[in-house]
Amino acid sequence: MDPYSIDQIEPPQQQGFHALMRFLRVTSRHKMILLGLIAVAAFFAVIWHKQTPKQYESSAKLLIQQVNSDPRMNSKYATQGLLASYRQLLLSDTVLIQTVEDSSLLPPELAGNSDKATWPIVLRRMLDVTFEATEHVLTIDCRSQSPEAALRIIESLTSTSEKYMKSYQQNISLLLMEQLEQKRDEIVLELREKERDLLEERRECGDIAVGEGKDQTHPIVQRVNQLNTDLITVRSRRLELEAMLVTARTQVASGADLTAALKKLEEIVGEKAMMRIPGMGVANSEKLQELDSELTSMKTEFNDLRRNFGLGHPDIKRRQSQIETQERLIAETQQELEGQVNTGVRDPRVGRWLVNTINSERVSTEQYEATLQRDYDEAEKSAVELSDKLAFIAYATRDVELLREQHTTLSNRLGSIKIEQGGGTFRVAPLNDPILPHDAVYPVLPKTLVVFCALAAVLGVGIIYVMDLLDDRLRSPEEVRDELGLPVLGIIRRLPEDEVDQARIYVHKFAQTPHAECFRTLKTSLTMATTDTNCIAITSSEASEGKTTTTVNLAASYAQTGKRTLLIDADMRRPGLSRLLEVRGHGGLSEILRAETEIPEMCKERVVSTEVAQLDILPCGPRMLNAGVLLSMPSLADILDWAVSEYDQVIVDCPPTLPVSDAAIVGRHVESMLFLMNPDTTHRRSVARAVDQLQAMGLKIVGIVANTSLSEENNSYGYQYGYGYGYSSDYGYGHDEELDDDLDAENGLYLTSESDTNSDSDGIGRAA
Repeated sequence: MDPYSIDQIEPPQQQGFHALMRFLRVTSRHKMILLGLIAVAAFFAVIWHKQTPKQYESSAKLLIQQVNSDPRMNSKYATQGLLASYRQLLLSDTVLIQTVEDSSLLPPELAGNSDKATWPIVLRRMLDVTFEATEHVLTIDCRSQSPEAALRIIESLTSTSEKYMKSYQQNISLLLMEQLEQKRDEIVLELREKERDLLEERRECGDIAVGEGKDQTHPIVQRVNQLNTDLITVRSRRLELEAMLVTARTQVASGADLTAALKKLEEIVGEKAMMRIPGMGVANSEKLQELDSELTSMKTEFNDLRRNFGLGHPDIKRRQSQIETQERLIAETQQELEGQVNTGVRDPRVGRWLVNTINSERVSTEQYEATLQRDYDEAEKSAVELSDKLAFIAYATRDVELLREQHTTLSNRLGSIKIEQGGGTFRVAPLNDPILPHDAVYPVLPKTLVVFCALAAVLGVGIIYVMDLLDDRLRSPEEVRDELGLPVLGIIRRLPEDEVDQARIYVHKFAQTPHAECFRTLKTSLTMATTDTNCIAITSSEASEGKTTTTVNLAASYAQTGKRTLLIDADMRRPGLSRLLEVRGHGGLSEILRAETEIPEMCKERVVSTEVAQLDILPCGPRMLNAGVLLSMPSLADILDWAVSEYDQVIVDCPPTLPVSDAAIVGRHVESMLFLMNPDTTHRRSVARAVDQLQAMGLKIVGIVANTSLSEENNSYGYQYGYGYGYSSDYGYGHDEELDDDLDAENGLYLTSESDTNSDSDGIGRAA
């Protein structure tokens, strides 16, 4: 796959930044539209401000505090509820109607309105009642077209609400007490029922002391733990006996030594197991018992003698000698008994005895394990039932505690409520008296101007954005520079058609015309550029932008100054340069690229001189089906190295950038690239995409050439690359009837027919 393709684009973040900067530049170019809309909006804002009726605002603040000894009633939520209730009271129909009746001056909004049902609706639109729970302050604002009416409404509303609250608070206190008493009675009934259920559950549980906060464990739980421990021990012993039984049977069947099995059995069933082995150690065992009995008698007599005689007495010494002899005899007998086992036991009787003993012990252990398992299952079932009961008891206990807390809270609240004449649950005090407003609060000219101008700015930006979407052209060199961020090195004017028909190289035939001066100006700009331009490649975004003719005349401008200049036609798909200079019949670049050796000699043989002194051309050679692959070969670098060493100036004519990656491949080997575009016909997004694609690959673009020479009739002639390059004749660039070639099946080439030599160049040959 070709590493250079049209799909290589910049990251989304960089695309967004570039789009924003470009839109800011577009907005700057169309700033007069934006400023005009803002000016019109300011004009209409002033007119609207003068025609809109003025509104004046008066306000008052009331301090509302809870009168209650319970600190929980002074919480933020309780205060917020109190202020919200007072606000609803102020905006109620009864208070508002009474306010209008008590007011000495009716507002203009109610002038001529005798329907009392509509008075609260109008007043609610005029009033704005807000509160701040943390400060216990309620603010009343009134707007009216008459400043005196706004003041009178505030004063009347304050006095009316104060009178209304004296009776209202008493009713509120009575109602609150009734509600609290009813709620307390309900909680008492529920609490008694919960306590009875809790007591019953504890009786059924069987242990009243067991519950949350207790240290001891229920006996059923203790029994389950003990049975589980015993069951694990017995099960381990049974498994060990089963393994010993299998091993013993195997050893008995094979006649192996049973000593290890006997020792293992001794560890499980006790030390006396060795004494019960049939046919072994019976006599010695009996003898050992007799010797132990005699030794005990001797020690008894020795102790009796010591109480009556000293250690030097002959009987004492004789008894000590007898005891030592007896102990040696017992030790020898024990060693003899152990030796019988250590020397190996293979007696079948011993084997049968061993198997029967282990099996008997296993059966006994299994029976004990089964008994323990039954007891454990029953105890576990009881423990599970107990766990459910204990959980229910815990939940019921928490419910009872919660109900007791609620009962205590309600009792405290009931005790704190006092119903007295002129008293109440809260107090209202005015913090400031309403004053007569002098300045209108609506409309305010600065705010009106800001709103209108902001809307005009949004509308203007939207209009500019739509204009930018509809206009996808780069209309001027300034737009080109701002859009691409590259300098415009030259502007090619339209060449007269009658003069173009007379010469293939315009600057050679008509050197003194202003049109030829455009190419010399471009040459001068390239010479003075900070980037090296001794070896440059020229490309464009799409076809039919005058690239080939510009390349030829630029090269001729270099040659006219005495520089040896070489033109290389690297467009092996549509060789417009070779057709324009009528060198299609010669060999060229495609042949050299396939060579591995003698590249300088092949280049010298295929270079063709032109009618301009000091100007040579290296044709493209036979057209290639796979030009991108051929240009990627290392031979291209060798060709350009030879060209730079032999000529003062090297110019490479490349295909357009968007349809194919040939220009990017060539750009890796040249010092810089020159990008050509037509501001009148080239799509802005296509140019930006092509330039970004080249820059993303690290290629140096020295600048832009703005070619304004194309006309409508010439746009349809030339490459017509299209994005379906090389695949479909509908897009023009590839294989068509006019340029159908003979395919070299062995090399994968298109060999150009002679009819191509009379074809025109890339669309600027007639217009340039």
